[in-house]
Amino acid sequence: MHQPEKQQNTLRKWLKRLLIILAVYCVSSVLLSAVMFRVLFPRKDGISPVRWNYEEIDRTAYPRERFQFRSGSNLLTGYRYPAADAKGLIVVVNGVGAGADAHLAEIMYFVEHGWSAVTWDATGIGESEGRGLIGLQQIRLDLLAFLEKLPDLSGGLPVVLYSHSAGAYAAATTLACDTPVRGAVCLCGFNSPVSLMFYHARQRVGLLADLQYPFLLLENRLLFGENADISAVEALRNSSVPVLLIECNSDDYVPHEQGLLQDLTALTGADIRMITVDTAWRNEHNTPWLSSSAAEYVGSLEKNAPADKARANELDPDFMALILDFFDAAVR
Repeated sequence: MHQPEKQQNTLRKWLKRLLIILAVYCVSSVLLSAVMFRVLFPRKDGISPVRWNYEEIDRTAYPRERFQFRSGSNLLTGYRYPAADAKGLIVVVNGVGAGADAHLAEIMYFVEHGWSAVTWDATGIGESEGRGLIGLQQIRLDLLAFLEKLPDLSGGLPVVLYSHSAGAYAAATTLACDTPVRGAVCLCGFNSPVSLMFYHARQRVGLLADLQYPFLLLENRLLFGENADISAVEALRNSSVPVLLIECNSDDYVPHEQGLLQDLTALTGADIRMITVDTAWRNEHNTPWLSSSAAEYVGSLEKNAPADKARANELDPDFMALILDFFDAAVR
């Protein structure tokens, strides 16, 4: 056998081995991505060890009505808190893994100040159906499904959104759609679910995340199709709905470069107010609505230690007044 022919055979063998390695890597990465989504977004009970749950409050003072609606193939369970002579209906859109009681302290405040409120267990949480949370984008799909049912629940009241984290992403991205929403408060929301997941992946595994990025994109596309990575900033730019954007300058979950205030020039001309919470302890992802003492208490609480719920859920009066002032202006 001639030397060139032997070299060609050797090259073919190495190319064949390389293709096999690449094929195994790609198949295993696709499978790993699917598994990781199920690990990262499992089913949750939605119960927080530091937040009020409905059984712990005076239910006669805050009666609620149970309702259900479909999001895709899953039946979701929600609750409506009616207020006498209500000014409007505040739709509370929770973050990933947070149940219907996650913002019960704020809901009680809203009802006390003449606003009806409504919220629900998202897909894969608490009393709602679903094998798991699916992904960051699922709350957007749940919100869109709820807004289709809204005429049956609003009682003709003007509607506003109070949203947090992935709920804020959901709220922001739906404002460019044809909905009856008159205003939205978005707390600690992010611009892109894929970008946020990639950011946290790089924080944990470094450059390995870059190798897995195409498979992260693929799994998001397989799960959510055209809803895989809608830009919240772009949706806000194309919306005429008044919005109050709030971010926290010590937010480890949604840092500034991933948040809705990352590019202020993109929001020029939109009806948007922007606030950054920079008070110590209140400037974390899950504490901007709390008083300074409550935020410090929650932030200093030992893991698995029993919480003083009254102390842990004390609201910041100035912050809550700001929220209601915004809603009052939105529905006038």
